[in-house]
Amino acid sequence: MKIGIFETEHFEGSYPVIKLLDYSNNEITVFTYEEADRQFRHLFPEEPKRYEWKIKPDKRSKYLFILDMYREVKRKKLDLLYLNTILNNFIVYALMVLFLRKMRVILTIHSINAWFEYKRSFSFRRIVRYIGRKVLLSVISEFNVIATAMVEPLSGKLPKHKKVYCVPDAIFEETNCRQTQPPVQEQINIVISGTVDGRRRDYEQAFHLIQVLENAKAYSTVTFLGRFYDDYGKRILEKSKTVQYTFSKLKYYEFETVPQPEFDRVMNAAHFVFIPSVLTTIIEDGVMELYGTTISSGNLFDAIKHAKPLIIPELLKTDTFLEKSCFRYQKIEEIGAFLLSLQSDPLQYANWVQKAFAASQNYTIEKVRERNRDLFTQPVSG
Repeated sequence: MKIGIFETEHFEGSYPVIKLLDYSNNEITVFTYEEADRQFRHLFPEEPKRYEWKIKPDKRSKYLFILDMYREVKRKKLDLLYLNTILNNFIVYALMVLFLRKMRVILTIHSINAWFEYKRSFSFRRIVRYIGRKVLLSVISEFNVIATAMVEPLSGKLPKHKKVYCVPDAIFEETNCRQTQPPVQEQINIVISGTVDGRRRDYEQAFHLIQVLENAKAYSTVTFLGRFYDDYGKRILEKSKTVQYTFSKLKYYEFETVPQPEFDRVMNAAHFVFIPSVLTTIIEDGVMELYGTTISSGNLFDAIKHAKPLIIPELLKTDTFLEKSCFRYQKIEEIGAFLLSLQSDPLQYANWVQKAFAASQNYTIEKVRERNRDLFTQPVSG
């Protein structure tokens, strides 16, 4: 089977798609942008030539690259086109799909409500985007979401004959998973991965946690593992530069994108992934999303990939596979007390490591393929 995979920026989410579709004699072509391609080079260090890469130069317009992709799809007579991230030019993609006629196309939906609801505005562009999304939804019959809790909400908004798969944003590969964290009784490493973005996470909770650990004289490190976004990110960055601690450390990066090798190093050395998630948010065009239901946190998949236990809010929904590896909290002080108990009894942490490993085992290539048989084993005709 000949397959095309399109990705603009969620390179970490396309990695599992590429690996999952790499079976039998499948031929894979990846269409992506230069910035994402630089990260792909780290994710595929030994097998970049196994796939064909079509990269949009930074100076080439998005419209022309869509045309390039269309021509390449037609020239190669691809059987499947997997659109993993589409953020704009929805009508143009819809026209491309229409011109591809009977070809099998799968679209990943990252924020469900934004594709179906319209928040009134005087913005002409918002109106065009809304219409474009609706047209694109109408010409595609197969969709993907990244979390199991999102399957039902999306299915309920689509006609019954349309199919929804769940391909997560990470797969677990034990050979690539290393546990390099220090003994928990000596130092606790907490990571908040992903963009420092107030629409997604409440970083004041992180400062609160550090202060709780500092007051308890617990040696700890909290790392903001992602770029600082927009005005909120700038405020958090400035605060990060001014706070001072004796027993605790706050680490952060001022890169636009944290290089993948450094990202993996920090994740491997972490004891827990902390997700101070907001529960409701507005990401696109003024439309409200509900975390864990219509949108999912990328931190979850960082934890899956690296087999790390999670610290998450009491009301945040997750995949049932992850539930036993989650410490849920209502107040930050509860996290502090929990972490201090681990330092006094390291065997407790060993139990959490086992829970996280067991949770990640549900996201192996074999398990994800098994849950999506129609996607990964169904013959393609046409």
